[in-house]
Amino acid sequence: MPANRRLLGGRAVFQMMKIVSMIIRGLGRSIKRKYIKDMINKEQADMICLQETKCSEFSKELGYLLWGSNDIGWIEVGGSNNAGGIITMWRNSQFQLVNSSRGNNFIAVEGEWKGDGGVQVFIVNVYNPSLLREKKVLWEEINEIRRLQNNRVWCVIGDFNSVRRQNERRSLFSASDYSREIRGFNDFIEKSEFVDVPMVGRKFTWYKRNGSVKSRIDRVLVSREWLDVWPKCKQFILSRTVSDHCALLFKDSKVDWGPKPFRSLDAWQEDSRFKDFVRSKWHSYELQGEACLSLKKN
Repeated sequence: MPANRRLLGGRAVFQMMKIVSMIIRGLGRSIKRKYIKDMINKEQADMICLQETKCSEFSKELGYLLWGSNDIGWIEVGGSNNAGGIITMWRNSQFQLVNSSRGNNFIAVEGEWKGDGGVQVFIVNVYNPSLLREKKVLWEEINEIRRLQNNRVWCVIGDFNSVRRQNERRSLFSASDYSREIRGFNDFIEKSEFVDVPMVGRKFTWYKRNGSVKSRIDRVLVSREWLDVWPKCKQFILSRTVSDHCALLFKDSKVDWGPKPFRSLDAWQEDSRFKDFVRSKWHSYELQGEACLSLKKN
């Protein structure tokens, strides 16, 4: 069985691509590290994009602890003053890094995704600032990278700190207070020719502790070329546990149900003419060569 394929309930599931993204609000506590480790193991993630790690420097010991393996690579933007910090980690057996770039609010990795015979991908892990003018700077920076980048199989994932529509945010403020932000975010998506991946699960990804304010500010955007490779990809909003943000599971699986089984109606056998009918049809065929092979062909 190929490396990117496993059996599930008697059927073959091709493990095409699995990426996890989450605002973790610091990796210092053991309960958060255990949550990440358990999620990687449960979902069999190939890549994980974390925002707000609050790590000034990410150690290989912590990486091995999270993955339970040393088959990993990573790129990080360190946090400072117990704030910020971004990291993108991956399985070396699934993703081979070719190039990378970093900014204050993003990490971009380019490389070969090995699970589908080798696909050159460009994946950006974003952690958007809160001020609109700073968001616009980041959007323009990503647009410029995309304009200059030959690779068109793109994915931008993480905390965009912006919504696309008024119903994606429940707030104490009027919708008009963030209408400029909505227009700016949608302009960025349109200019970059990104597609908002279909969402499964919860409607919102961030919740205030008392639930009075909530919004969908975490998401996955991809290029149309990405959809040519993984046409059935979706983003799943997981349960909120160790952070005020829900984790995103971005994946695409193709199911091979195998050969169709032979079926017949039991009622046919209750007809007295049934066996004679089958016998006459069987003898009417002229079989040449091995009987099993001839039966399969006919």
